[in-house]
Amino acid sequence: MRRLFLIVLFFAGLANYSFAQTGTDEELAQQYYFNKQYDKAVAYYEKIYARRPSAMVYHNYLDCLIQTKDYKTAEKVIKKQMHQDPTDLILWIDMGNTYTLAGDEKSANDSYEKAIRNLNADREEILGLGKAFFDIKQYDFALETYKKGKALLKGQYPFLFETGAVYKAKGDIQTMTDTYLDALVMSDSYIQSVQDALQIDVGENADANKNTIIRKELLRYIQKYSDNETFSELLIWMLIEQRNYTDALVQVKALDKRRHEGGVRLMALASTAVNNGAYDAGIQAYQYVIDMGPKNDNYTSAREAQLNALYDKLIAGGDYTHEQLVDIQTKFRKGLDELTHYAATVPLMIDLAHLDAFYLHSDSEAIALMNEAVDFPGNAAITRARCQMELGDILLASGYTWEASLTYSKVETAFKHEPIGDEAKLKNATIYYYTGNFKWAKSQLDILKGATAKLTANDAMALSLLITDNTDDTAHLQPITLFAHAQLLDFQNHEDSVSILLDSVYNMTDTRTLKEQILMMRASMAEKKNKPEDALKYYQEEIKDYADGMLPDKALFNMAQLEDKKLHDLNKAAEYYKQIIINYPGSIYIEDARERYRHLSKDDAPAQVN
Repeated sequence: MRRLFLIVLFFAGLANYSFAQTGTDEELAQQYYFNKQYDKAVAYYEKIYARRPSAMVYHNYLDCLIQTKDYKTAEKVIKKQMHQDPTDLILWIDMGNTYTLAGDEKSANDSYEKAIRNLNADREEILGLGKAFFDIKQYDFALETYKKGKALLKGQYPFLFETGAVYKAKGDIQTMTDTYLDALVMSDSYIQSVQDALQIDVGENADANKNTIIRKELLRYIQKYSDNETFSELLIWMLIEQRNYTDALVQVKALDKRRHEGGVRLMALASTAVNNGAYDAGIQAYQYVIDMGPKNDNYTSAREAQLNALYDKLIAGGDYTHEQLVDIQTKFRKGLDELTHYAATVPLMIDLAHLDAFYLHSDSEAIALMNEAVDFPGNAAITRARCQMELGDILLASGYTWEASLTYSKVETAFKHEPIGDEAKLKNATIYYYTGNFKWAKSQLDILKGATAKLTANDAMALSLLITDNTDDTAHLQPITLFAHAQLLDFQNHEDSVSILLDSVYNMTDTRTLKEQILMMRASMAEKKNKPEDALKYYQEEIKDYADGMLPDKALFNMAQLEDKKLHDLNKAAEYYKQIIINYPGSIYIEDARERYRHLSKDDAPAQVN
């Protein structure tokens, strides 16, 4: 082994020697420069620059001289480049930076001031010079550049966003904020640009002191420019970014009254609040629209959405009483009675039927309601199919297994080769799995591996693998049969029976795939009971013990979603999304993870590691 290692080293050295002998000066300079071997690169760049003093060669050569602290030679090279291009003001910044690094502050300031003195009324030149000062952290000179630039251009371009960025870099958040808000004084068309500039500093996880300063200045501008509602819009945006939906609601109500918007903005705020788990604020916003009366264009939508929010709030809480469930049921029935002639009531019928079947176990009422929804006048074909899918779920939950299968089959037949048809086929295959007909279930699942919807295909593949791994030996049949029954009980919302059964299966099985599924099922049950910390523990166990298994990417995504939507730790959420991108580039969750990571980190998603 040692001999082989020496041979490899010999040929590697020979290759480097050969390249050193045959490579051009440019190639060698570039190789050393990219490898940050500046002491070797500088000698080649010296020769190249003597022959061809181009801008690119100059920049690399100067950087090598700076990196090797040869400031005297750097000064000579800059002067030579100035002779080549006397109109390039950036060269004076190069000279000043060289003097700064050499410790000669007076000469440095002279150079910087000369660059600014020679500015022309050219927007691009001003922007370039300001950015060059910004890049070397000479913030006061950058501000001086933009100030003179504004005067030269006679106010045609105020450089407010560039100036704001400099104040931010200096840590002067108050002046930064005032600068951006001054842009809105000029024109409300800048609101998106101002939001983009402030985004990182106003979010939920942003620095609290910065948030306080920005909000204080914004309130001051609201008072100072009381006729400019753009500042109120910006405050609403800021409060939403901070997930402060209660205060946002106060502002939105006031703006709605002034503008006579009829609740349009309130509907949007309510939807955002509910989607982020702020149910109380969302419910209050919908109520405000409802109180506008039935003649309001948003009345029906608000009634429907508020009922859904009340239902989601109760179920998401995980800890509800029978009386609370009945109260929601009563509100749904009242809403349906009022909105009975609207097609929008079909989603309400689906939710009420689900509540009846899965939580109140009023099976006959749920089945009757869904049959009515299936035949609701004016239903689009896809809406009818969705109603049939819910009816199938309710029949299965109620113990009518084969009636459920027949209902799914109707959707599968009507929507062959379409996502909802594949979903129905998956549900049918799952019924055979629940009832122990593993061979037939697997044959249907294998067909679905090529399903159009990635999630359906992935679920089918995972269940097919589970069946394969746990039916190849008769000793494995009992654990998977019990596990399938536990999954059916979980589907039917009989969770007390499920937990005990899972303990038995976990102890009796020796297959990795079944243990993975049990961990993920426990995590899902914990989420339903609103115990996110318990869910996280199960997901972490899955990732730790089965990193090369079938489900760690799903566990990571679920953890990210929990931190993102439930626990609101956006830094942890971003880290989990990042791990998916880096470690599981083939995951079905990759695009969602990448998009959300970009939003949370305000940065590009990391490159994938293959």
